[in-house]
Amino acid sequence: MGGFLRCNLFYGVDHQQVYEALTDFWKAEDHELVDATAEDDAYTLHQTSGAWTALKWTRGWEWDVRRRAQFHVSRVYDCPGLLTFMYDGDNWGYELFHHGATVDQFLHWVNPGQQYFPSGSVRGRPDLLVAQFPALNLNPDHARGYLTSTDEEDPSYDDFDFESDDPRNRPVRDGDWWGRLDAEVVFDFWRFLGVEPGTPAGDYLFPSPHLFKAPVWRRFTTRKMGTAGA
Repeated sequence: MGGFLRCNLFYGVDHQQVYEALTDFWKAEDHELVDATAEDDAYTLHQTSGAWTALKWTRGWEWDVRRRAQFHVSRVYDCPGLLTFMYDGDNWGYELFHHGATVDQFLHWVNPGQQYFPSGSVRGRPDLLVAQFPALNLNPDHARGYLTSTDEEDPSYDDFDFESDDPRNRPVRDGDWWGRLDAEVVFDFWRFLGVEPGTPAGDYLFPSPHLFKAPVWRRFTTRKMGTAGA
């Protein structure tokens, strides 16, 4: 089985600010945030590193409420950020947001029935990505390389083999760990943004506290108001 992950990357706000905004969001949803035990399936909030604060979501694949939570953080602090995700080691994508709203959406392998973002384009706009983070001086050509989107029904990829040295899957930058059509290129994409994964190999199967190099600040889960259990 491949790897699954969903992580928020908030730019220009620190971990305390992110936690406070999430506390307010979940309170409005009649939930509170409580510190997690070692056994809990929990959110993992990392200490701010550089300008980035990373939040790893829980394992559940609920999509709507948690995206609304990310938009709330962005709206409160008027900050840009991303939801980056990988599904079963086969597909990765992102949602770029700013001012509390979606700016761009991307999937690297697109199929007609995809359920991640049911409306609008999912081809990715490198110009929009670069524009949200002017202080990072992101290379537009590299951004375009990471946002390589391919239609699963494109007959030109019928013969594509991930095990071969296919030139269509060449790395975007020197020193990248993965080819541009590998789902794991999301880790190279993080590094392009200045977010360091937790291991040199970018291994997505290692324990969640080590997903990012930045130390864990807090692990928490949500609990409905007025209940004793998490």
